[in-house]
Amino acid sequence: MLVSEICCCVVLAVWLDTTHWSFQDLVSEGFIGQSVLLSCISSTSSAVDVFWRDKDDKVLLDIKEGKPDPGSQDPKFKGRVSSFPEEYQKGNFSINMEKLELGDDGNYECSILTGTGTETIRIMLSVKEGNSASCGSTRTNVLLLFVLSALSLMFYV
Repeated sequence: MLVSEICCCVVLAVWLDTTHWSFQDLVSEGFIGQSVLLSCISSTSSAVDVFWRDKDDKVLLDIKEGKPDPGSQDPKFKGRVSSFPEEYQKGNFSINMEKLELGDDGNYECSILTGTGTETIRIMLSVKEGNSASCGSTRTNVLLLFVLSALSLMFYV
């Protein structure tokens, strides 16, 4: 089995797992100087606010009333973290973190406030040197995540 097929299977398994629970622990891997997608998919698209935090409770990104609020970002993440506003209505609040550093290693949390409570997704990010056996480009992983999000809508409609 090719590395990309294994990665796709892992992403699919994680996606299937996150569509039914209000609390999840995920693992992600990135490489110094590259980008990584941190997945945060809600089982509902009626989120009011979304809060991304790191292990030290620093703000990666806040999404308030369906709009990203980069003004509240910690300086460590300014210009390095972006989201996909066109995906918010589908319950996809994933972020892309660029220019990874060893100091980015650690736990991240995505808290989604919905009309019925809070969904929390925790991600353990491992940042490594080099780029051996990566899961393909971030662009490919983002595309795969969008496709999986679209599929989830078919099951909930």
